[in-house]
Amino acid sequence: MTIYPLSKDLRNKISAGEVVERPASVVKELLENSIDAGSTEIEIVLEKGGHQTIQVRDNGCGMAADDLPASVKRYHTSKISELDDLFAINTLGFRGEALASISSVADLSIISSNGNGKGAELPIKSGKLGKVQPAPEIGGTEITIRNLFYNTPARKKFLKSPRTELRKVIDVVRRFGLSYPEVSFSLISDDKKIISVLSESLEERINSLFDKTYRKNLLSITITKGDYTFTGFVGNLNLVRRRPGEQYLFLNRRFIKDRLLNSAVYSAYRSLVKRGEFPFFVINLAIPADQVDVNVHPMKIEARFKDEWRVYHVLRSGVND
Repeated sequence: MTIYPLSKDLRNKISAGEVVERPASVVKELLENSIDAGSTEIEIVLEKGGHQTIQVRDNGCGMAADDLPASVKRYHTSKISELDDLFAINTLGFRGEALASISSVADLSIISSNGNGKGAELPIKSGKLGKVQPAPEIGGTEITIRNLFYNTPARKKFLKSPRTELRKVIDVVRRFGLSYPEVSFSLISDDKKIISVLSESLEERINSLFDKTYRKNLLSITITKGDYTFTGFVGNLNLVRRRPGEQYLFLNRRFIKDRLLNSAVYSAYRSLVKRGEFPFFVINLAIPADQVDVNVHPMKIEARFKDEWRVYHVLRSGVND
């Protein structure tokens, strides 16, 4: 996994401006990197809700010592290299911005090994890169962030309590857990294990991440129409809630927010639920990469579809059936 700088033309065409808003956005970016590295086991460790420490360790392919300095430079990535790649994105990350953005507002340490029998560590303190040092071989990558927003007191002031920030991180980890049920996730906060799930089916993962009663209230869906395949689960009326929050829509396993597609699912419940009630669902939309554009929003949670109304009607009719 060699890291290269993006060309100026490509830099100008990506939806850049990644902003580190809170500990949860840091965890999201690091988990995307871990998944893209082919990890099957990921551990997240927090101290004080991420105010003090955030650490993500994985068993992915890792990086060579020579690639560590490039990994924290803006617009350096191993995931895309030319303009056409933007129209067929098959990774969660692609802009080469995450570690650069994080290292600009926090102290950072990267330890990585890529199976060559050696490990390496790169410290970044006060925005300055240290020297790459030998480190134990850890069979993956471990990134530790400390003192988030130490140099931006205005942003630090807007962080919520450790308890609230932890809840935001739990939401992020849960999304990745639902999108990648074959991956083991562990979340530890202040030495307390919050989430611990092993590789399992999606149905089992829903059972693990939510209340044990969910499993018996799930309805499986599989919708295939041309080159679209939508799979997942919707809840029966026992899983209808008065507040939104348990609606999980994934596009090629990337969590997205889309009002129109949410409404496609809601329409199946229209005669069964009251206004202001929200059904549970976990649905992955598998759509050819050249028919969607995920280079729309800096947070990568929005997408533009080549034919959004076709997606809507296929999803709506499939859930109704």
